[in-house]
Amino acid sequence: MVHDSRQRWERLGAAQRRTEEIYVTLRDRICLLHYQPGAKLSESELAAEFGVSRTPIRRSLLRLELEHLAERRQGMQTVVTSFDFASLKDVYVIRMILEEQLDRLSPAPQWWKIEEGYRALRQQCEPLMESPDLETLGRLHLALQHEHAGIIENDRAREILMQLYFQISRIWLSMVPRMDWRSEVESVANELDQSLEAIKQRDIRQLGRIRKEAIEANVKRLERLDAELELEATREG
Repeated sequence: MVHDSRQRWERLGAAQRRTEEIYVTLRDRICLLHYQPGAKLSESELAAEFGVSRTPIRRSLLRLELEHLAERRQGMQTVVTSFDFASLKDVYVIRMILEEQLDRLSPAPQWWKIEEGYRALRQQCEPLMESPDLETLGRLHLALQHEHAGIIENDRAREILMQLYFQISRIWLSMVPRMDWRSEVESVANELDQSLEAIKQRDIRQLGRIRKEAIEANVKRLERLDAELELEATREG
């Protein structure tokens, strides 16, 4: 990533770093569907797993709640939230609007240094086309979002881009098994190819448009699949 958060990380105390690590681990587990909707996130079990007190677990769960990835239910039990395409469609719209304004979100002076990271991600696409692995594809997609958002120096703007992504990342990944695998990997590869060309030209507005168009194309594919699934459910009902 162009944006270097090393100094901010170093300013955190040991306890804060550990809490951040736990939060990231839990968040990624949710986004990669390790934890399915409704799964219980037990403070005591997680504290035992990570070898910490309940305090950092509680803080991590609170962040997940604020990002709508978890919710507190009756009896103070925290569970992974459910999700569906229809209710979160507006999040895609917001993401597309922000991507069109990418050049106005405080990009780093030498933002094009993301090229190396993008090329590394592009190299991961070819093996995936021949050897389907849902988690690897999910991690690739997540890494692409991190690289893309990493060009933004404004901490708040970058956090918003990531939070919006986390809210909807599970939708696409959960539907991939019902879609054409090779086409989905190719869609990521094509976005990377076009992005690399925009980076080469140092055209950040074009980079934002490419990301916006990729999101828009993804939405259209999800809309078609969602309609097909609703039709199937109606027929079965």
